[in-house]
Amino acid sequence: MDDEIFALDIGTRKVMGIVCRRTEEGIEIIDSETLEHPSRPMLDGQIQNIEDAAKTVRRIKSALESRGNKKLQKVGVAVAGRDLLTSASKAVREFELSEEITPEMAKNLELEAVDKIISCSENISRCYCAGYSPVYYELDGERISSLTGHRGKTIACEVIVTLLPKVVLDSMFAVLKKSGLVPTNITLEPISAINAIVPEELRKLNIVLVDIGAGTSDLAITGGGFVFAYGMVPLAGDEITEVISESLLVDFATAERIKRALADEEKIKYEDIWGKKQEAQSRVLIEKISGITKKLAESIAQAALRLNGGKAPQAVIVVGGGSRTFNLIPELAKGFNLEAQKIGIRLPSAIKTIKNITPSLSGPEAVTPLGIAVMTAEGSGLNFIELEVNNKKFKMLDFQQKKDIVGALALSGILAHKRLYPRPGMAITCTVNGELKIIKGTLGEGAKILLNGKNIDSLSQKIQEADKIEFQEAIDGENASCSIKELLGIGYREIVFNRETLAAAPLVVMNEKEVSLDAKILDRSHISVFTLKAKDVLKQKGVELENLNQRQILVNINGSPKVLTQSNFSLKVNEKSASLETEIKPQDIIEWIPGTAIFHRIKDVVETTETSEKMRVRVGDKDIIIDIEPQQIFMNGHQVKPEEFLIDGADIKVYRLKARKVMLSEIFRYIDFNPHEAFGKKMRILVNDLPAGFTTALTDGSRVKIIFEDREEAIQ
Repeated sequence: MDDEIFALDIGTRKVMGIVCRRTEEGIEIIDSETLEHPSRPMLDGQIQNIEDAAKTVRRIKSALESRGNKKLQKVGVAVAGRDLLTSASKAVREFELSEEITPEMAKNLELEAVDKIISCSENISRCYCAGYSPVYYELDGERISSLTGHRGKTIACEVIVTLLPKVVLDSMFAVLKKSGLVPTNITLEPISAINAIVPEELRKLNIVLVDIGAGTSDLAITGGGFVFAYGMVPLAGDEITEVISESLLVDFATAERIKRALADEEKIKYEDIWGKKQEAQSRVLIEKISGITKKLAESIAQAALRLNGGKAPQAVIVVGGGSRTFNLIPELAKGFNLEAQKIGIRLPSAIKTIKNITPSLSGPEAVTPLGIAVMTAEGSGLNFIELEVNNKKFKMLDFQQKKDIVGALALSGILAHKRLYPRPGMAITCTVNGELKIIKGTLGEGAKILLNGKNIDSLSQKIQEADKIEFQEAIDGENASCSIKELLGIGYREIVFNRETLAAAPLVVMNEKEVSLDAKILDRSHISVFTLKAKDVLKQKGVELENLNQRQILVNINGSPKVLTQSNFSLKVNEKSASLETEIKPQDIIEWIPGTAIFHRIKDVVETTETSEKMRVRVGDKDIIIDIEPQQIFMNGHQVKPEEFLIDGADIKVYRLKARKVMLSEIFRYIDFNPHEAFGKKMRILVNDLPAGFTTALTDGSRVKIIFEDREEAIQ
């Protein structure tokens, strides 16, 4: 019947099967069957002989089917707690600039953390990934409950990844397949035990649960409202049985029977390996096993205390067939340093969700099987479905009950060597004239995923039994690549050079080396872009700049300094004299004449005023015209004409005259006068027939006569 639940506990020494159903009042037990393995197909909780284990399972299945007149096909099972592997993993992602975090980015971060665990070669070959759960997120170093919608430069996530060894599950699957059973729910033995015997309302207490089986002793610890630790001790009831077997020379099965009788019988009869009838005192045997009992108790206590942070728990609950070992509870109390009333055996009657526990299920050994039944009925274990990813079938164990695309890809192991999200291309950083520039790479393309031949809606899309997933790996983004021209948005400038249209570019230096505008930018480079100058254009036209002679001179004009450029060439920009450092703009017209020297005259820097007045003076019998200049120019203390060349460091004084007198001495600039002819003679000068000297002022129309002492003669 579909509403009935079949649960199996395949232990080291025996197998227990329970048929039950879920009702409004709780779990109702219908039937149960317990059989010991005729041989030892399991060691330390691990199936060694699949066929022998399957024989026992088939016998239990057949007995239950026969009594219930039904066919059992689906089953819930458990695997040993020692085989549960949990690993913490943290992923961090940094961005060049603060970015808004999307749900996809947060999910990708989680998967990056998962990948660190499942991509390990050992895990890929040995383990199934049973699921993962985020522990916390970080945004710019601060913990946060959710990343979505926030902005930041650094995000991080820590996850707990749950792994189960493939050999454990594969051997379990093989036994069930040989028994005609399909697993629908898989749990872990310590989880089933603690879920059954320690309800959630008690988990705020620090409780250690010890499930002592035949091959292992499993541990589970609660505190703060949840189960926070699992562990295993590779010692259990079989170690005690082996001591008895060796002491009394009996087979393992006989030793097991003797062990169980120690608490109830004073004398125990048995047959040794020689076939002889023997009798042993229980007190003697108890003394023989006291050492191994103490060792078992100490090993359990030490492991539990280590998992509990070195402190004693508030209580210790013991279940499993090995819990009945004589004197084990007192030894455990010593090991935990607890009072006797804080440690004890818990029976199935304490399981509140089961209403009709039968006598055959009343012992501590039934706690774990009943816990498996409860979890199977509640569907709180590991659900199992078969999927196909890229034409490869695999079994999906869903530890968190999350059957979605992400879970399927993670559990299939495909993400160990194929990525879901692309790596963005590497960015380029550089400085341009001291300013930081960032050039991003492309983002790439995400993985292409088809579910049963159709594009998926999202990574959280649910999946079902026999679904087929096609996965194409993400394509990484391309690294950033950019030229100087593309980054700065500058190009060649059209100018006119000696009537020829020319495309010129500004000077660009990258890492102290001159480059073109088309040069690719190097990562972490330092770029300097200079203003386009006349010398850059000349260089582009093949002019050897080192042959150009251009220097600057400094002159002072009425106390104001002025810098002038002199050169052995002629350079004009837009018809104005220019230097090699003159900035060139688009459409500028450049005139270049090599070999034509440029030197500056006084009139180039002094604004001269043309003569507005003239004076007529008669000297002898000749009229001369004297220019009356409105200004006088002196260079380094000497009066000069505007046409004279400037010299470096010249001190120029310009005087503006309102009304200037013309002295007689100035006429000598206009007449032919040979002083050698007047040698030995006395010279007299008359102005308007009156005696005069060199400083005598002249007026317009003045008459000047120059007379020597021995004769009167006008000098022409």
